[in-house]
Amino acid sequence: GVDCTASQVLVTSGALQALQMISVSLLPAGTTVYAESPSYIKSLQVFQSAGMHLEGVPMDDDGLNVQALRGLLAEGEPDAGRPAPLNARNRKGNAILYTIPTNHNPTGVTMSDKRRHELVELSVDSRLPIIEDGAYRDLYFEDDAPLPSLKALDETGMVITLGSASKSLAPGLRIGWLVAAEPIVQRLADVKMQMDYGASVLSQWTFARFLTNGMYDEYVAGLKRELRHRRDRALVTLQEKMDGLAHWNVPSGGFYIWMTFDRPIRMNRLFQLAAERGVLLNPGDIYDFAADNSLRLSYSYTTPEEFADAVDVLAAVARELA
Repeated sequence: GVDCTASQVLVTSGALQALQMISVSLLPAGTTVYAESPSYIKSLQVFQSAGMHLEGVPMDDDGLNVQALRGLLAEGEPDAGRPAPLNARNRKGNAILYTIPTNHNPTGVTMSDKRRHELVELSVDSRLPIIEDGAYRDLYFEDDAPLPSLKALDETGMVITLGSASKSLAPGLRIGWLVAAEPIVQRLADVKMQMDYGASVLSQWTFARFLTNGMYDEYVAGLKRELRHRRDRALVTLQEKMDGLAHWNVPSGGFYIWMTFDRPIRMNRLFQLAAERGVLLNPGDIYDFAADNSLRLSYSYTTPEEFADAVDVLAAVARELA
């Protein structure tokens, strides 16, 4: 649904490289980067390495809380006739939003249609550019049609959207892309030439063949069926083994279930004990701006049987620590 020309598209070596180029060439050091709390850890690390100031925006079942973002943008703005406090950051003109609206990593939440329109409207009103990470967009597996990307709603060039073949087809291809206003693409293309002389032509040719001969659509359709099956089996397992210990969301696509314990639990100890019994956990704290008493559970790589065995261990350890 994105209306663009070829000159508004830049092929990158994965979507993460697009973030790196944006960080080093478009954003001055000290820029405030707003991101969902929690958010994708690798992206946060890219921004931190480039000297950005990170600030978390709360989420709910509809995705990023636009009203909370509006409040954060208003902080530090001087009232009429009154100077801003000395410790206030004037974010206007020196801020950007990074968001994963579809199949959010790590929570699995997909932003509602109403919320998407509200966010684009706020972006225009506040002159807040948006980086939209669409790495998981093709893995929406519910029966209703996927919601429009933020870029499809963008009429003013405020949104840079990123995509990738890594999650839906092959991580090893290292093919990603960004769509933005032509001057931004030209600037980033110059930066990319300095980095690697361009993404692998062989990888681009391979992916292009998948797209044009129908194999990509066929493969992704099968992948989504399998992911949906594994999600459903994972949800049954959690209901059987974790009910009364934790609660969790029901993702509409992607790889992850976000689970939060009902009582405070020592996450470091949970991680250690589970690892000793052969289960590797991803504590939610590593994706967040503060402790959140949560775990990111992946149902995509493990078989349903492996997932069930791991949850057996998790439930036993959680009860020991409760």
